[in-house]
Amino acid sequence: MIFGITGGTGCGKTTALEALHSLGGVCLDCDAIYHDLLKTDKALLAAIEGRFPGVVKAGQLDRKTLGSRVFADPAALADLNAITHAAVTKKVLELLPKDGTPTAIDAIGLFESGLASLCDETVCVLAPEETRIERLIRRDGISRERALARIRAQKSDEALRAQCGHALWADAPTPEAFQQQCEQFLKGVLMMEETKKFAKEREALLSSPKNGYDRISEADLAAMESYCKEYMKFISDCKMEREAVKWTIEAAEKAGFRELKPGMQLKPGDRVYGNNHNKSVIFAVVGSESLNEGTHICAAHIDSPRLDLKPNPLYEDAGMAYFKTHYYGGIKKYQWTTTPLAIHGVVAKKDGTVVTVTVGEEPGDPIFCVTDLLVHLSADQMRKTLAEGVTGENLRILLGSRPLKDDEGADRVKFAILMLLNEKYGLTEEDFLSAELTMVPAGPAREVGFDRSLIAAYGHDDRVCAYAAFKPLLDLGTPVKTAVCVLADKEEIGSVGISGMQSQYFEMFMEDLCEAAGASKRRCFEHSFCLSADVSNAFDPLYAETCDPANNTKINYGTGIFKYTGARGKSGSSDAAAEVMGYVRRIFAKHDVIWQTGELGKVDQGGGGTVACYMANRNIETVDAGVPVLSMHAPMEIVSKLDTYMTFKGMKVFYEEN
Repeated sequence: MIFGITGGTGCGKTTALEALHSLGGVCLDCDAIYHDLLKTDKALLAAIEGRFPGVVKAGQLDRKTLGSRVFADPAALADLNAITHAAVTKKVLELLPKDGTPTAIDAIGLFESGLASLCDETVCVLAPEETRIERLIRRDGISRERALARIRAQKSDEALRAQCGHALWADAPTPEAFQQQCEQFLKGVLMMEETKKFAKEREALLSSPKNGYDRISEADLAAMESYCKEYMKFISDCKMEREAVKWTIEAAEKAGFRELKPGMQLKPGDRVYGNNHNKSVIFAVVGSESLNEGTHICAAHIDSPRLDLKPNPLYEDAGMAYFKTHYYGGIKKYQWTTTPLAIHGVVAKKDGTVVTVTVGEEPGDPIFCVTDLLVHLSADQMRKTLAEGVTGENLRILLGSRPLKDDEGADRVKFAILMLLNEKYGLTEEDFLSAELTMVPAGPAREVGFDRSLIAAYGHDDRVCAYAAFKPLLDLGTPVKTAVCVLADKEEIGSVGISGMQSQYFEMFMEDLCEAAGASKRRCFEHSFCLSADVSNAFDPLYAETCDPANNTKINYGTGIFKYTGARGKSGSSDAAAEVMGYVRRIFAKHDVIWQTGELGKVDQGGGGTVACYMANRNIETVDAGVPVLSMHAPMEIVSKLDTYMTFKGMKVFYEEN
């Protein structure tokens, strides 16, 4: 390692050099080298004499005469420096140890001479002006005024700091202390250099995940904000699967998609969809390659945990009207108390008409809620576990309290509520038997934090991945592989039922698609590849004990890809093959998709699964991928804008890749 050491007169360079020598280093004093060359280097003297005739007398340089000719002439001084710097540099190169011994090059004109280019590190030694004055008076026997003039004629500390990589401040109280200070400083720089030696190897061999904001381009930052704004509108409008199906079909039809019908003939570039009872939906863009060569599938789910109404929900108690609920999916029941709720869904009436009901989302709408026990009377409740503190049967929705005027019958408040529902929707109590009504958190998605880097919303799980899987298809041209987007229902309760991923509907759609394109479904599945797009838990330092930090996705580290999900012993996992993981890594790296990997918590803590295993059961190579989420399954979940956008970008390049 080569140090370049510079600094003004009286700053302490000599002590710094001695410190390096004590550490086994070599010191090259350029001023001493120059004076030695004046005695031994005839070529140097000839060059000086050639430029300044008469300054070399009897083979000796007349420094006084030379000084009188150059110090008042900047151009002449520059010519002299050019001659001397070249000679000194040549000599320094000869003297540098060939065995890697730490070496210091001591030069006041370190940068002006070009010697800095030979150095691995440059150090300026600095000291308080008064300390330098005292040193010069003591060392050279000159007056204070002369010492000050000498110091002021040289480079300022600011100029030296700007040029050098390191600064050593010589302010120790004693020479001995300064010697120790120099040794510790130089040891530190030497250690840094040793680390640098292996920088390339470290980068090549070690995994060093970086925050996505340290990696993302300016173009992607702008695209991220635009995409997330669109996504926030989608997640605010689509709080149940029916709404997501309707929204995506309308957007798809505007982009040229048409419903796939039996007997259709498809060609590359055609855009089709299948609507499964308004609860799940599949989209496809036919590629230039035969479906026998497989498809690229992104599969997500559009259902989320919520409070569904019981078939006979409406009742009155203590002068208040309530809905009874049966929660859907995995929830922490206590989180749903005192939360503003809206009602979403449909009612199929006896006459066959279907009424859409949405209350609680518009600014003038009322909201609903589940009440909780006041803290003053909750001594017994607070002694219970979190799971027992609020029961499922007590998740009842407060609807109103105003009785019907002039009515003397029973349940006047309940009757008043039914009158309102009948007036607006034509509903009777019996119509609840054929209703799909659900209570969800009211209000739109919101940005979180002073920097607006996060998004809070109900239902990120899993509509944040559903939107990322769907949105790229709208602008997708004719891909090589047919691109398929599956938005499934019922994932939160095991992907069961007619609209879940275990349903035969996916098989039926793909069979129709293959038939329309003249391909075999079996061969198509055999060569297909699926990204099972579902959210994962983001590492939360407040609950760090539940996770393995080295194997957990983090906020702002990009979209997550997972070899497996499942619980404990990988129960419910598809467990992707190494080659499959390698393929995803390659295409994400190729297109600058910021990604990370992880798994769902510590091994024995619990876990969860996605639709991946149901895709894999069909002999489709499958990898789990998705957005890290804070407070998953809570009424309000949080995602990062960066991770949200990178998931979209990952799905997009996946569709486009051959």
